[in-house]
Amino acid sequence: MERISVALFSFYREDPELARRLDPLLACRLSRGWNALRIECRDLTHRAVVSGVVDLLRPPLAALDLVREIRLLVPGEEPLVFPLTVPLPGSLLTYDESIGE
Repeated sequence: MERISVALFSFYREDPELARRLDPLLACRLSRGWNALRIECRDLTHRAVVSGVVDLLRPPLAALDLVREIRLLVPGEEPLVFPLTVPLPGSLLTYDESIGE
């Protein structure tokens, strides 16, 4: 889906260094469906490179609120699935009275 590609690259247009880190996506096919951004990679090596830029994809996708997860696909392999937001464990959300002592 070209609109998603344009949105991702335009998010980093002010920072050429970060925009260049997205270059591996140029060789991928991007599509959106059922709350997931599907990124189809050429092979396992390419998927490993693309998985290194997943953290750069999260901010623009969260701002657009279009998907809940990112799926990296390679023909014949299990997909790698990354949640868009990483939930905090319940223990981190509980107030501990020892804080501040």
